Amino acid sequence: MNAPTQNATPATETAAADAVVGEALIRLAPTALVLGPNVRDAVDTDTDQFRAVVDSIREHGVLLPILARRTGNEVTVIDGQVRTLAAITADVDTVPVIVTQTGTDGAAAEIERLSHQVVANDRRIGLTVSQRAKAVADMLDLGVSATKVGKAVQMPRALVKTAAAAGRSETAREAVDAGQLTLEQAAIVAEFDADGDTDAVEELLERGRWGFDFTARRLLTEKAERTARADAGTTWAERGFTVLTTEPTHGDGYLRAEDLVTVDGGSEVTAEHIEATAAHWAVWLTHEEQFTDTATGEVVDAEEIDWSTEGEPDAEPEDGFRHHGSVTAAMVWTAEYVTADPAAAGVTPNAVLAAALAAPAADGDPDAQAQAREQARAAAELAAKEQARIERRRTVELNKASAAATEVRIEWLTKFLTRKTLPKDAGKWIAETLIDEPALLGENKAPQYLAQLLGVTVPDPTGPEAGYPHAKDRAARIALEAVLDKASDGRAQVLTLAQILAAYEARMSGKGHDSWRRTHYGNLDNYLGFLHRHGHHLTPTEQAAAAEVTPEQAHQQLTADTDEE
Repeated sequence: MNAPTQNATPATETAAADAVVGEALIRLAPTALVLGPNVRDAVDTDTDQFRAVVDSIREHGVLLPILARRTGNEVTVIDGQVRTLAAITADVDTVPVIVTQTGTDGAAAEIERLSHQVVANDRRIGLTVSQRAKAVADMLDLGVSATKVGKAVQMPRALVKTAAAAGRSETAREAVDAGQLTLEQAAIVAEFDADGDTDAVEELLERGRWGFDFTARRLLTEKAERTARADAGTTWAERGFTVLTTEPTHGDGYLRAEDLVTVDGGSEVTAEHIEATAAHWAVWLTHEEQFTDTATGEVVDAEEIDWSTEGEPDAEPEDGFRHHGSVTAAMVWTAEYVTADPAAAGVTPNAVLAAALAAPAADGDPDAQAQAREQARAAAELAAKEQARIERRRTVELNKASAAATEVRIEWLTKFLTRKTLPKDAGKWIAETLIDEPALLGENKAPQYLAQLLGVTVPDPTGPEAGYPHAKDRAARIALEAVLDKASDGRAQVLTLAQILAAYEARMSGKGHDSWRRTHYGNLDNYLGFLHRHGHHLTPTEQAAAAEVTPEQAHQQLTADTDEE
């Protein structure tokens, strides 16, 4: 809707206005100004932009004087049409006006007006996103509340702290202005910049918007883990141990307690012995899932659990295995002890390590061949143990990367499924998928994942069946009925797509974070391929799940230097 472009009320606010010569700054009622011809031939007062100007004037008044020209008793706006209309809408009493007395008329005056209006609009240079963010940061640092800052600069309160975080980092601000990062992404870069973590900043900037979210999630997870490890390490540090910040590896000068025996008696190194000589030991802490027998508290190896019994209280475990329901899982910090000074720690290499470290027998020694064989056997045993550690380390790193990828993927899916109509070629994909897997929609936990992706709250099931998986699925289906009832035909088609994607997601992440090693399992290539075609950037672990790369190649991508990638 366009506002009227002229007023009938003459300017009468000040007697001095009648005697303007040259140029004068006065205050007039906005309704006293005449909105004459303007190169901006219409102002749409129903737009968000116009409403934002109105809100700003209500908060701050008109900050930039309106330029006008006096002709007789009329004061006609030359520059400030939007400000005048917004001030009228905001119902302010007066506005600042610079009034000029022109000596020209007719065509010359019209040419002057047109050129003035065009140049005045063309030469305005707005603030960059980063300059606005810096201003927000400065206001918060001066003690202004986020609510007041948001109102002052017309920014949603939820965005104020994000903008301030980005605004405090010159590096982040430059990336925003260059179009390299969004404001939200810049806030994450600023967090690492504030920590002095130049490696993380460099990696994130190298990623740019492509693959940024996954990299950021992975780096933030690693940062949180380092902080948690340092906090957990306080207990060991207070007892005299050196708490390591990086995992000890082969050849770094540390010997593991498991490869050592005591000097006195050659017995296994116990926790008591290590505790008594803590000053000569270092500890590496690993945060991992630990299973214990619910009844006895005994630690249980994950390999002893029959995972097919998960969520199935009445299922019988395979012979020699435990029912999943008989164990309790918890994340704990486990310690691995190493020493760089075995003599001071009162320990010495065990037989295997001693054989591997022994100098080769001298030429001519009759026992040389036997010693060489023993050394080779010892070296092979140690190499096998080291390889097992490497594989375990790789598994942990891939699982962490997969967990980060899952969070990013679900966030992407949640936004993707807010659409009102199907994306291009989705209808054919739906048909092909259901023909290939007609039972897909009955996948365990699929309704629960669908509710999560659509933002639907599912109440906890009650009654005798509350402990069974199907009870949660049933509760989710009931909660989803209301969503379907309100859907248009186009939206209902999107919900059909959502059901398929949720079933695939249940298959992929509902079984843990090891989909990267379930290569060729469950048509995940069909699922992830669809996501990729519609804008989701596949991470290394997702590429492995889709059988595009091997787990080893995925790990290489994750650990390679950014330049090498």
